[in-house]
Amino acid sequence: FVSTWLQWDATPPAPPAGFIGDPAVLHTITGSPCGTNFFRVEGPGLPHGGVETNLWSVLGKKASICGNGFLDPGEQCDDGNTLDGDCCSSTCQFEPAGAPCASPTPCLTATMCDRAGVCGGGTPTLAACNDGNACTTADTCAGGVCVGGPALNCNDGNVCTDDACNPATGCVNTPNTAPCTDGNACTTADTCAGGVCVGGSAPNCNDANVCTDDSCDPATGCVNTPNTAACTDGNACTTADTCAGGVCVGGPPPFCPTNTPLAAVTADTYVQSDLPTTNFGTKTLLAVDNGVAANPGTTGVQRTFLRVNVSGVGPRQVTGAHLRLQVATVTNAQSVTGGRLHPLTDCGWNELTMTWNTQPPIDGAVLATTGAVAQGQVVDFDVTSAVPGDGVYCFALDTLSTDSALYNSREASVGKPQVAVTAVCPCGPGPTTTTTTAPPAPTTTTTLPAAAAVGTVVADTYVQSDLPTTNFGTKPQIFVDNGVASNPGTTGVQHTFLRVSVSGVGTRRVSSAHLKLQVANVTNSGSVTGGTIHAISNCSWNEATMTWNTQPAIDGPALVTLGAVAAGQLADFDVTPAIPGDGVYCFAIDTVSTDSVIYNSREGSLAHPAVLLTVAP
Repeated sequence: FVSTWLQWDATPPAPPAGFIGDPAVLHTITGSPCGTNFFRVEGPGLPHGGVETNLWSVLGKKASICGNGFLDPGEQCDDGNTLDGDCCSSTCQFEPAGAPCASPTPCLTATMCDRAGVCGGGTPTLAACNDGNACTTADTCAGGVCVGGPALNCNDGNVCTDDACNPATGCVNTPNTAPCTDGNACTTADTCAGGVCVGGSAPNCNDANVCTDDSCDPATGCVNTPNTAACTDGNACTTADTCAGGVCVGGPPPFCPTNTPLAAVTADTYVQSDLPTTNFGTKTLLAVDNGVAANPGTTGVQRTFLRVNVSGVGPRQVTGAHLRLQVATVTNAQSVTGGRLHPLTDCGWNELTMTWNTQPPIDGAVLATTGAVAQGQVVDFDVTSAVPGDGVYCFALDTLSTDSALYNSREASVGKPQVAVTAVCPCGPGPTTTTTTAPPAPTTTTTLPAAAAVGTVVADTYVQSDLPTTNFGTKPQIFVDNGVASNPGTTGVQHTFLRVSVSGVGTRRVSSAHLKLQVANVTNSGSVTGGTIHAISNCSWNEATMTWNTQPAIDGPALVTLGAVAAGQLADFDVTPAIPGDGVYCFAIDTVSTDSVIYNSREGSLAHPAVLLTVAP
C-alpha cells in the first residue's frame, strides 16, 4: 500500500468496473501528489542514477456516493444533489415517467420527468424571463422559450463617448476624440478627451474697431462694447475725434494758418566724374552734363544736387511746389535740354564735402524733364508731388545729353535758385457773408473770400484673387492686374480701391476733378495700360480689413481708361462726372491686361495719391 490516491491512468487496459486497478497487472498510474507518478531507488550497490519504474500494482475499489455529481457504479444519474422532484431521485435513480418536476425555465409549467432524467413537456407561459443577452430588455416567454425584448438604451447622453452594447456585459461607453461643445462660448475647436469635452483656443473677438472694447462672455460669446476712446475718422477736416456709440465721431475742424509758406534752397553743389574727389560746393555755377571725360576737368559727367527747406505749411495742403533755376549768362550755359529732376531719399550730404565718390544714389523717379534752355532763362521744375508739406527735401538734376547746361547756384550774386510753394486749407469754410445792422447806422456787409475746394484720398488698398483672405491696406504700393494666378501671391487678378473726401465746394459747381496716381519707381511698375477707373456705390469698406472675399462690387461704368504708363509717371484719371460737390466718393481701378501696373499708395514715402479740383460759381 503506497497511497489511497493512486489509480490507473487512462491508457488501456481499463481497470475492472468499480475498481481503481488490478493488482495482478502492472500499469502506469496517476494521482501522485508530486506529479511524478514513478518510483526510484538510489544507493550503494545500485547502478548510477538508481533504479526507477512507472509500473505499479494497484488494488482498490471505488466507493459509490450519490450526489457528488459523478456517475458512480450503481447510479443511473447523479445531478449533484440528493433531492427528489428533479427527475434524478435522492438515491441517484431516474424518477418514473410522468413524475412532476420543477421547470428549468419560467416559460414552461406543469413539466414532467421522461424516465431518462430529463424534465420536459409542460405548458408554455407568458411570464417574464431572461434570455441571457444583456443587450435586450423586458424579455418575455413565447412558445415555451424566452424571447428578447427591446434593445437596451446605451445612450449615456455624452457626445464624448461611443455607445455600444456587449451581449455578455451590457452597455459599453468608450471615450472618443470627437468635436464637441463645452458650453463655454469663449472657447473654439472643443474636442473630446477622456470622456469629457475639453475647451479649445479662445475666439478672436477683435472686430478691428477702435471704438469698441472687445471681450468674451462665456454664456453669449464675443462682446464688443462701445467706448469713448480717441480715434481717427479718416477725415482730415476734423480733430480730436472721439468714439461714440461704437463709431468714430469727428471733432472740430483743425486750425489752419494764413501765413505764406516759406521755402528756400539751403544747399546746392555738383559733382564731376573725371574729378571724383573734387568738391564744387562754393562754386557760383551748377553743372549738368552726360559728357565723357576726355580732358579731365572739362567734359566729365556732371550732376547737380539741391536741398530745399519748406516751413509754414502746417496742416494745409500743398497745391504747388516749383523749383526755379536760372540758366547762367556765361559761354555755353545754354543746352538742348535743361535736364531731369529726381527726388532723393538720402538728404544727409554736405555741399562743402560732397564729391563724385561720395554722392548719394539718385533713387527717385523723374519728376520733370525740360526741353531746350537759353542763357538767362528761368527754368521751372514742378516738384509738387515730392513736397507734401513742411520738411527738408533733396533733389538731383541729371541729363541724358552731352550738351551741358549751367545754372546759377545760391553762391552766385544774381539769379539764385528759388522755390515757390502754395498751400490751401483743406478744411476751410465755404463763402461766408456777415451782415451787421445797428440803427440808425447804415448796414455793413462783408463777404469773406471763398475757401479753396479740397479733395483728399483718405483710404486706398488693393485685393488679390489668389490671396483671397489677405489684406494689403498698409502696403506702400497699390496694384492693378488681370493676370491668372499660377504661383499664389504673384500673378493673381488685382483690383485697387480708393476713397476720396471732397470739401470746400459749397454751392459752387465742380468744373473738373482729377485723381492723380504716380507709377511707382520699382521693377515692372510700368504697363501697356494704366487701367480703367470706375465709380462704385459701396463706400463702407475698410482699407485695413478688406480682402478679395470682402471687396465691394465694381458696379459703376468706366470713367476713363489710360494708355501706356511708365515708372515715375504721374497718371491722371479724370473723375469729374463722379464728383458733383462735397462728399465722400469711392473708386475702383481694374484692367483687362495681364501686364500689371503698380502705383504709389498713401502709405508710401514718395508721391501720394492726390485729387485736384477746380470749381466755378
